[in-house]
Amino acid sequence: MRTPYLTAAVAFAALLAPFAAGAAPKPFTGPAGWNHTVTATPSPTSPRSAESWQKGDQNVSALNSTDVVYGDVVAAVHKNMAGNNVHPTVDRDITCAGKPAHELEMTLNGTTFHQLIIDEGTGGGTTRITYSRPQSMSPAPDVTAAFTAYCGS
Repeated sequence: MRTPYLTAAVAFAALLAPFAAGAAPKPFTGPAGWNHTVTATPSPTSPRSAESWQKGDQNVSALNSTDVVYGDVVAAVHKNMAGNNVHPTVDRDITCAGKPAHELEMTLNGTTFHQLIIDEGTGGGTTRITYSRPQSMSPAPDVTAAFTAYCGS
């Protein structure tokens, strides 16, 4: 049986699905004490890394890919949002660890998603970090600290 949280997570993943495999030069360190799972590690045949951290109804995932162009990912996300009539509450260019990045936040089916898409530069591909939580819940301070530690202030 799907919960509203799972349904929203699946809907969000489908919305932003066009993201190929690869690996990033800088790993994301998720919040300490959360249940951590590595779902993909880079190899010569699949240069991709993916991992997640979960605590209750909250989830942080980091997907790194060296074979995806940052601008293509941001354009695909915007096209998918427009095609599905999704209106983010945050949609802006920022700098993360001195690199171009794009920040998004939206709420779907009672779940808030906060996402950073980071340009890792020539040969580095793209990193995408997504935090989901129930809409009624404030952002967890340890997740905010992990994002800050990764990107800087």
